[in-house]
Amino acid sequence: MDTPEQHLNDTQRYILHVLREVTRVLDELQIPYFMQGGTMLGAIRHGGFIPWDDDVDLGIPRADYDRLLKEVSARLPENLELRTYDDETDHHYYFARIVDTRYQIRRMGSLEERLENIWVDLFPLDGMPNGFISRQWHKFRLLMTRLKFHLSCFEKVNIKRPGRPLVERIIIRIAMLTRVGKWFNTRKQLDKMDRLLKKYPPENSEYLVNFTGQTSYKFNEMFKKEVYGDGVEYAFEDMTLVGPEQYDAYLKSLYGDYMTPPRVEDRNAHAAELVPVKEVQ
Repeated sequence: MDTPEQHLNDTQRYILHVLREVTRVLDELQIPYFMQGGTMLGAIRHGGFIPWDDDVDLGIPRADYDRLLKEVSARLPENLELRTYDDETDHHYYFARIVDTRYQIRRMGSLEERLENIWVDLFPLDGMPNGFISRQWHKFRLLMTRLKFHLSCFEKVNIKRPGRPLVERIIIRIAMLTRVGKWFNTRKQLDKMDRLLKKYPPENSEYLVNFTGQTSYKFNEMFKKEVYGDGVEYAFEDMTLVGPEQYDAYLKSLYGDYMTPPRVEDRNAHAAELVPVKEVQ
């Protein structure tokens, strides 16, 4: 007999198990969230996972995000763990993850091939300055910090990500030749990013931004609050997940003609493959 998950690949089926646990905890703690990036796109275009995608992205307003990081671990089953940049693991991203320690993905897009546990990404949604000039200055400081962070851990950056603009490809080439990243400390840059992102509380801001998303350098994940609104439930596989109310404005900002799939060669953005594992019971 067919199951609701039969059309999914192994990676997606394992991630769906993690997602169910994460949303359970979010509901228990009454923490609001919004689907982000490819997860929101998948809900609208495919009714669930994008067929070639290998993760789930959720955005959480800053105060609720910080509360979740304090309380989530005590509510997770044994096989799931929280990862943050200031824990004792090798998690080097600013945003947090809930990972399933039983399963791994091989990441092959960076200079250093590495294994990472199956994950659900959790992104903070932060405020931005209301004034135009102060907002542009804040953007510049965030971008400089982001650049120094990426240079500091360049061996882990996905240099094979499709669709990178020319300026990023030039920076990557220079970084590969000069090894300039040795002059920057990863933890210090992430601490600076943390301070900058928390400087403007969402409740006092006209805008919400997910600065640590895949295309954050473009600020195409910065929206007036009404784009998110109070959130709307959308079908995602056999679940319902909350996403921005104005999904069309959200997805057009990130993807343009979002109903047209990318070229086949551009579909594995993470340059990843599943490491063979046992079936989820």
